Amino acid sequence: MRVDWREVVVIVSLIYLSGCSSLLPSERVEAQSPFDDYLDAEIRYAQALPGRTSRSELFSLGFDPLAEGNGKMLSFIDVRLMFVQPNIPIEYLPEGLLECLEAKDRCIGYAFEFNKTDTQRVGNFWADAFNFRKRREHQGWTFRAVFVMVDDKLVHKVSNGEPNIRHLEVRRNPLGPLQGAGEFLSDQFLK
Repeated sequence: MRVDWREVVVIVSLIYLSGCSSLLPSERVEAQSPFDDYLDAEIRYAQALPGRTSRSELFSLGFDPLAEGNGKMLSFIDVRLMFVQPNIPIEYLPEGLLECLEAKDRCIGYAFEFNKTDTQRVGNFWADAFNFRKRREHQGWTFRAVFVMVDDKLVHKVSNGEPNIRHLEVRRNPLGPLQGAGEFLSDQFLK
């Protein structure tokens, strides 16, 4: 009995590919930052102290919109629009923001957003390739911070973010590759 090596190669390849999720695409999105992770960003944020931290000290902590990027420079008007709401009396604002409103043109703000997310397609290669089922896992973190300065001193800061992003997205198409064919054909005939 003679073995046909082509059949063996095809069978082994099919067995290998049937469960091989490493062939699925993946993507990574990262807003470049000086921080390794959310905790690092939070620790450096905590080191910026209103009434004490100067602009150069803030920049040395990694919150420099020119050197590190991913930061916005806010004018006095931008800061006002961000924090002053029509239904909240100005007296309720923190003291540092009141100081900013009084200083007007001497007030400047910096808004930062740093994030790192990783998206992996997981599951069965064939189900994904033929559009029957696509599974995506999203993991990562995001950190946002706003600093308000009058002259050269930090007067107010606020932050928020998501330290541990974990999302699972599952899309099922019972008709597989034919699922969007009706819309595609109607688009072609209506042109």
